[in-house]
Amino acid sequence: MGIKVKETTPQQIEELRDRFNRKYSSTPPAAPFHPTDIDRIRNDHLWLQRFLEMHDLDMETSFTKLWETCTWRQSYGANDLEESQLNQEYLKEGSVFVHSNDVDGKPLLIFRVKLHSKSKNLDELIRIVVYWVERTQREQHLTQLTIFFDMAGTGLATMDLDFVKRIVETFKQYYPNTLNYILVFELAWVLNAAFKVIKALLPPKAVEILKMISKKDINQYITKDNCLASWGGEDNYEFSFVPEAKKVISKPVAANTGDDEQIDKKVTFVDSAPVVLKETNINKMHTTSEGMLHINPKDFVNFNSKNAEATMSIKSIATSAVTYKIQTTSPEKFRVRPRCGIIQPNQEATINIWLKSEHKLSDDSKDKFLVMAMVAPGGECSGADVTELWRSKSPTSADVEQHRLVCRFDENKSKAQLDCASKSSKASVDCSKKSGAGVDPATAMERQLAFTQNLQYVTLALLFLLFAGFGFLMYQQLGQHASTCPKATAYSCAKRK
Repeated sequence: MGIKVKETTPQQIEELRDRFNRKYSSTPPAAPFHPTDIDRIRNDHLWLQRFLEMHDLDMETSFTKLWETCTWRQSYGANDLEESQLNQEYLKEGSVFVHSNDVDGKPLLIFRVKLHSKSKNLDELIRIVVYWVERTQREQHLTQLTIFFDMAGTGLATMDLDFVKRIVETFKQYYPNTLNYILVFELAWVLNAAFKVIKALLPPKAVEILKMISKKDINQYITKDNCLASWGGEDNYEFSFVPEAKKVISKPVAANTGDDEQIDKKVTFVDSAPVVLKETNINKMHTTSEGMLHINPKDFVNFNSKNAEATMSIKSIATSAVTYKIQTTSPEKFRVRPRCGIIQPNQEATINIWLKSEHKLSDDSKDKFLVMAMVAPGGECSGADVTELWRSKSPTSADVEQHRLVCRFDENKSKAQLDCASKSSKASVDCSKKSGAGVDPATAMERQLAFTQNLQYVTLALLFLLFAGFGFLMYQQLGQHASTCPKATAYSCAKRK
């Protein structure tokens, strides 16, 4: 089925593609978009068509959403998400998985809600959802999916509205027109408010694909041979995780990206034993005259205290192509994109660095970065060549230029944010006194759901008391009627003479 959309034309798709190409050339993003996404945009109509369909052929909105989606996919690592990066316990328990198809042949993304717990990490769960969507769309080219919420045996303890909200928001923001149906199976009557929550979160045009179903009508959407036995079907499938069968595909290398995924704690060099880049190693390293790269900022990596993100600009001031590599004393704390690459004379590259959420910067300035540069042999190198070149190069070589930077939070931004936070904290106290101001919709609906359930319990108790009272009155009436009933007079037959 899918949502009802306006039909796109090849001219509209080309216009959207041209807009993207012009912006990407004139004002490229801080972190180059993933080569897979660039290839989709430049060579595949379907992905662009989905954005236009979802936004009623509005070119400006479609372009904005396309750019935002590419930015999210790059920062989230959606294209490179593998099972080894996921929470193995969540992945293998089978609360979220893809199996079988609906009546239109679309894969089912199944959520067995009774296996969920509100104590689980939502970020880890959403990563598993994204993994299954990405994996399915690799195996079946950008196919639509049907979300199947299996609510059988679900109660308030496992009904997590925040999780439902995150699922819906992820599809709404980053997977346009990807859903064929949203099926809610065997929803208990005490959870009817949850149906309203899901409905309220959906875009208006997507409400029509939301269906409440049971065993009686499930075959309208999934044929009996594709229904699991627990749904009243003939499929006896039991979930067991099977790793994705990887296809060997030669991926294009984005300019100046290098080997972004090589984030090893240890760096192995040919002429030395494997070493860990420590603070003492950086301090002892030889630095040549700074004649290849200009680094901005020069001495510090300034992290934004709000989002723990930093950017660094490196510009080639050499007369020939220069290859660079970035290392850190704390590789487990940071995510760096790109980590190595090649820059032509007078060109500039932007390095994005993220401090992982589970870590914080050292108070004693021990977290540092080392930017190394050397002349690219032959003037040109591919991404693989750059990686191999640095693997066989010692950081202490005389022809390697080095720049050392200390990690810190941006002091000016931090002060401004602290002032703002102190003011907002006072305002938040006042706001909290107002009835329902600023309450998250999902939280409000969850409270309403709990209130509804409690109200139903009270109603049941009152009905029970009412029937008990009615029964007692009936018993009294029957007893009183029996005691006041006159005894029948016995008549004796006259004796015959």
